[in-house]
Amino acid sequence: MVRDLEGRACVLCRRVLCPHELVLVVLLGSRGAPRCSRCAAGEMNESCASLADRSLRWIVRRDCYHEAWLRAGENEGFGRVDRPACLFTNTDSEVEAPMTEESNDAPAHDASIDAGDLGCGDLVLRLRNELKTLAPGAVVHVRATDPAAPIDLPAWCGLVGHTLIHTKPPHYWIQKKTT
Repeated sequence: MVRDLEGRACVLCRRVLCPHELVLVVLLGSRGAPRCSRCAAGEMNESCASLADRSLRWIVRRDCYHEAWLRAGENEGFGRVDRPACLFTNTDSEVEAPMTEESNDAPAHDASIDAGDLGCGDLVLRLRNELKTLAPGAVVHVRATDPAAPIDLPAWCGLVGHTLIHTKPPHYWIQKKTT
């Protein structure tokens, strides 16, 4: 899949994507409208370093993605490295301050799910099962660290009729539909 995207440009800034960004495009499910790491991170309201770190934690645990990532490094001349200079420009990666339940911008909620790095299918099944137990209009707080969650959760909510009322990746607040 990554080879099919070679030479593609970001649909937002028009910059040609590097091979590592092509892996991110596949990972984030945006093959039809590829975005560079900067534009993708901006759409998810996070830094490029945070997106790269979060994605790498997922990539290294999946053999096929990890191999594509390492090949991207070879194609760019970095060698088979996990932290290529094209995305990891310094050794001190930014660390996101943890969000606490007491944070001012955290909406009130009726239930919480810590989905960790569950992928889309497992994540939405777990969320669906949790929402079944809640009353219409109830809000569930989801913590999901999968790199595709910022795309998967809004898409799933739109598909099934629930409302994503607030997001601050990796935290999401979803209100169950009322009918």
